[in-house]
Amino acid sequence: MGYLDAIYTRQSVDRIDSISVESQTEFCKKEVSDGQYRIYTDKGYSGKNTDRPAFQKMMQDIESGEIRRVIVYRLDRISRSVLDFANVIDVFQKYQVDFVSTMEKFDTGTPIGKAMLMIVMIFAQLERETIQQRVIDAYSSRSKRGFYMGGRVPYGFQLKDTVIDGVRTRMYEPVESETKVIRTIFALYSEPQTSFGDVMRYLIQLGVVKRNGKPFNRSQIRELIVNPVYVKADYRLYEFFKVQGTQIVNNPEDFIGTNGAYLYSGENKTRKTNSLQGHVLVIAPHQGMVDSETWLKCRSKCLNNKSVAKPLKAKATWLAGKIKCAKCGYALVSKVYRCKTKLNNRYYLCNNKYSAGGCDFHSLDADVVDAIVLKEMRKKLDSFQTLSKRQQDSFNLKTIQLKNQMESLDQEISSLLDKISTANDTVMAYINRRVSELDAQKKELSMQIIQLESQKQDHLDVISDYMDHWEELSMADKLTVVDSLIVSVHASEEKIEIKWKI
Repeated sequence: MGYLDAIYTRQSVDRIDSISVESQTEFCKKEVSDGQYRIYTDKGYSGKNTDRPAFQKMMQDIESGEIRRVIVYRLDRISRSVLDFANVIDVFQKYQVDFVSTMEKFDTGTPIGKAMLMIVMIFAQLERETIQQRVIDAYSSRSKRGFYMGGRVPYGFQLKDTVIDGVRTRMYEPVESETKVIRTIFALYSEPQTSFGDVMRYLIQLGVVKRNGKPFNRSQIRELIVNPVYVKADYRLYEFFKVQGTQIVNNPEDFIGTNGAYLYSGENKTRKTNSLQGHVLVIAPHQGMVDSETWLKCRSKCLNNKSVAKPLKAKATWLAGKIKCAKCGYALVSKVYRCKTKLNNRYYLCNNKYSAGGCDFHSLDADVVDAIVLKEMRKKLDSFQTLSKRQQDSFNLKTIQLKNQMESLDQEISSLLDKISTANDTVMAYINRRVSELDAQKKELSMQIIQLESQKQDHLDVISDYMDHWEELSMADKLTVVDSLIVSVHASEEKIEIKWKI
């Protein structure tokens, strides 16, 4: 069978001012060149889209190579949407099918017709970009208001219906049994010497599995750890993301330590697990599970991407993972040489010493190095003024006063809410306005309490107490103290250089 002309006709409804499909066909026949044609008719179908049986059959015949031209009475017989029309023309061009409209004298087989087609395509592209921008703007607007934006529900949560700003949506709700697992994972990984592998093996030993019945792997544990959906977002979290270059939608006073947070991809296309620069943080409507101190320990650990010493390797030294060779930068490892006639000797050796073309580092007496570093740690802490008892009492008194003020605000809010059932419109408006004012005051007081607590921690009084009882500490506690104070220690026969965190 040779190539055919396709005559397409469409009529939405039978009306006096609506040209019939029969009349459309007669007009189109005048454009048929050699008498070979096939008629496709959709009667009673709107032009708002292309979901019409005869039209779809014609498109299938075009794709199978049977049609050489498509003829219509008017352009709007194809579609009333410029975007749909442009998409159809794209298919016509792909299969080298010309398009003719009898009323508009539109023929893509002529230079004028091609020029007109280009104009239509330009407007169609504009409409595509406009629609795309509307979708992006709508997504951005909804996400910044804390709406559920779809996707896989994180482990530890389930969905429930809710209303936000008068709009029906959904939100996360903690699952009690899974919440315990989440907190266990964060507690384990917050320890400096614990790796993702350690957490994974611990969960396997406990028989903990995901919802599909399979055990957690390392990458899944990492994705869980870095997700702020679990954290109780307070002022510390706000400061952390602000320093990282994250766009924060909410004001600082909204970070009151109760709700979780959503992190969306922003202008920066890097993975959210690797960088936080340019991404967008929004307070979520659901309750968080993990305190900010624990979450920040874990997240900072991931950002630093440091090799974490395993507990077994850390038995010989509390500088495991911190001490490096001053000559080549490789890790120094602690080796114990056992003797029958005297006490065992412990040395630091360069991990690069025995590789091809390796380091010429000589061994160092580990006890001597550790003693020097411990002495420097004490000196560093002494240079920071710890809180006096009077200062501590002052902080505690201010905190108690602020909490009492919050309690008074809660009582006033409760009293106002009790009056809603009997209130008229005027009183209702006053109650809503007053409750909003009181809620704003509560947020401000909460932020002040958080700042006071942060000031107490900034003086390192807890770490100082640990240092006073150094010999009584477990290896895990010593590793924690060192990780709080030291970034790295570079050692050689000539010098020991310490890079501090404080």
